[in-house]
Amino acid sequence: MKKRAARFPLLVYTPLRRWGSLGLLTVLVVGTFWLLMPRVLGPTPLRPLALLAALAGGVLFVYGRFAPRVAHIRCEPSGLRLQGPLMPLLISYRRIEGTRLAPLAKVFDPQKDRAARRWPPAYWGMTAVLVDLKGYPVPLWWLRLWFDRHLFMPNGTGLVLLVEDWLGLSQQLDGALSAYRAQRARK
Repeated sequence: MKKRAARFPLLVYTPLRRWGSLGLLTVLVVGTFWLLMPRVLGPTPLRPLALLAALAGGVLFVYGRFAPRVAHIRCEPSGLRLQGPLMPLLISYRRIEGTRLAPLAKVFDPQKDRAARRWPPAYWGMTAVLVDLKGYPVPLWWLRLWFDRHLFMPNGTGLVLLVEDWLGLSQQLDGALSAYRAQRARK
C-alpha cells in the first residue's frame, strides 16, 4: 500500500482563530441577553433577533475554530489538492508550469495590503512556495469567493502557499511533478 502524501496546513487561515474567539464572546453575551430579556424588558418582539445573533456567533465560532485545522495543501497522485475551509480544489499537474520559492514580503506588500497587516509579524520573514499555473481550473472570481485571496498571486496566475514546512512541500511538489512528467514521457 502506498503511503499517503503529507498534509501541509495553510498559514493564511491561522488568523481566523480570532473569529472563533469573537464568535464565542458573541454567543455568551447575546445568549445571556436573550435569556434575561423577558425579565428585564418584558415580552418583546426583539427576542428572536437576539437568538439569531447568538446563532450567527455560534457559526462564527465553529468556522474560526475549524477553518485553520481543515485548510491544507497536499500533493496527491492525480494533482495538487488545495483544501479550503469550505471547499476542496484539485489542480492537475498538467496545469503547473513550475514552482519557485520567495519571501512572503516580496509577494505581498505589508504596507499596502490592509488584510495582511493583521498577520503575525513572523509571516513576513517566512518563505512561500509559489506555484505558477497555466490557468485556474475554474474562474478566479469563483475561487476568491471560497478561498482566501492571499492564496493567489497578485500579479500573474498561480498559487502562493505559505506553510510551516515550505522545504518539505517544495520537495514533495517537485517529486510529484517529476513523476507526472516521467509518466507522460513514457506514453
